[in-house]
Amino acid sequence: MANRAWVFDLDGTLMDTLDLYRKPAEEAYTLIMRKLSSHPPSFNEIKSRHGALDKEMVYQKDPDTGKAYLYTKKRFPTSLVKIYEILCKEAGLEPSFSVMRQIYRIGLKAFNQERYRRKIKPQAFSIAKFLKEKGDTLVILTKGDKRIQGDKRRALQKAGLLKYFEEFIIVPDDKAEAFRMIMHRYAGEKYYSVGDTYMADIMPAIRHGYFGIYIPSPANWMEIGKLKRIERRRSKNRSNKYGNLMEIAEKYDYL
Repeated sequence: MANRAWVFDLDGTLMDTLDLYRKPAEEAYTLIMRKLSSHPPSFNEIKSRHGALDKEMVYQKDPDTGKAYLYTKKRFPTSLVKIYEILCKEAGLEPSFSVMRQIYRIGLKAFNQERYRRKIKPQAFSIAKFLKEKGDTLVILTKGDKRIQGDKRRALQKAGLLKYFEEFIIVPDDKAEAFRMIMHRYAGEKYYSVGDTYMADIMPAIRHGYFGIYIPSPANWMEIGKLKRIERRRSKNRSNKYGNLMEIAEKYDYL
């Protein structure tokens, strides 16, 4: 029997994905400002309104598929195009098809596989090696589009990180059932879930008997403005809050 079983989130936990979206978004915002030069909204206004729109679209229906966008590859570039269309309408302008196409191409830059490899956190290798040498079982559980997360999986494989993990599991949205399945599939004296989003990575795992290792990030768009409230509500006896991945190694004997 493995000593312990560890389930790691990917985005924001093992991989720093903030810049993957930020840089293309900023390029698109700048283009929109230039194209609306006679009625220019501010950069911060576009950023704020696009961020809200992109979040809303996660559970909106894609007219081409009849299903929610969720975390598909299509949602992010589409939300950039939509904010351009909205701002054009408010300014009394006709959206340009060529500009919409250009904005969509900019949005797709967020999904470059070579950039994925550069975004793997150096501590991810250190903690994975440490836990593997302890005889523990490691699994990656990530939610999102299979194409996007599959490209990230290939980036992790090329970088040599996946050799420490038994499995790379992709779910479309809710992780709860996957936590239950992992517990039945892999034997362990204790089970841990490591992630940067309390509601998605920690709470559902706790309900299935895991201990949570919560490593919040102020750049996590799902938790912006909520960190203090989350900390007040966090289950202190069934989870720990750490500042980085290597705290797991430092406090391993006390977990």
